[in-house]
Amino acid sequence: MQLRFPFLVALMGLAPQASAADAAKPTVVHLEGLVVMTPSPTQPPPPGLRLRTMVRPADRLWIGVDVPKHVPLEIGDLSLELLDPKPGGGWVATYRERFEPCYARGASANCKALVKLFDANKQEVASISLNEFLSRASHLEVQDVRYVEEGGAGTLYFNEACQSYSRGAGGKCSSLVALDPVAKKVLWRTEPLASNNAFLVVGKYIVSAYGFTGEAASIRVVRRRDGKVMERRPLASTNYEMVADGDALSVEMYQRVGRANFRMLGFDGDAPRLVALPTTPPDPNEKPKPYDPPLQTKGARSLSRGIF
Repeated sequence: MQLRFPFLVALMGLAPQASAADAAKPTVVHLEGLVVMTPSPTQPPPPGLRLRTMVRPADRLWIGVDVPKHVPLEIGDLSLELLDPKPGGGWVATYRERFEPCYARGASANCKALVKLFDANKQEVASISLNEFLSRASHLEVQDVRYVEEGGAGTLYFNEACQSYSRGAGGKCSSLVALDPVAKKVLWRTEPLASNNAFLVVGKYIVSAYGFTGEAASIRVVRRRDGKVMERRPLASTNYEMVADGDALSVEMYQRVGRANFRMLGFDGDAPRLVALPTTPPDPNEKPKPYDPPLQTKGARSLSRGIF
């Protein structure tokens, strides 16, 4: 027994170490248009360059929150792109069509976009094909989606953004749209060139912006009740990510221009205003994000897909 005891102690000591090592090693699953790592390498805020998405463009790696098992990762030719918590519990899942089948229908075809709502009991309560509510059959793409619940009713907001320069659509693109997901009815649609990339819901209002290379950029406050633009201010360059912290708003801009900063005043009343603050210059040492973990590729083949 005296000879065996040290051996048994050694075995007992090894077991937890092996278990911890196994637990620390993530599982990587390569799907048709998505790479999913469990646990997810969540990196807030998710990248918002070109399209607001929780998928890393370089290798289609999901870097959002861990996806619950009842939320599909892919539906036919569509892959999960956004997953936001639903007010009151549950999830809002946005899917976009993969590039190859979309492009096969034409270079300017609207890629399919689908939103599914799940309640706190893991039940799907709505499935909405956004393409049915786009204002035209070409030159549009859904870049951001937000869902709000009030008084037991929900409203889905999305932008039907220009795929490229607005002149390709005759200037008729990048409107912001409000949709009743149950009645499946458009409640309002703003004028064109009002929203691309990310937008934010701030109380009774939405802050959205539009800009594109070589085109004028501007930011505006839209009233959620009826889509009325309450204020509009110029931006120095194309807008990408938006971050709100209290009454402070920061907008990342294109071509290393920096971040435009604003103070949001009057958003609890009927006269919201954006007060411009000094621009934050770009950080010369900033690394591209997200840069961890390493690219998840199959051998030397890139898994990059999608319209970015």
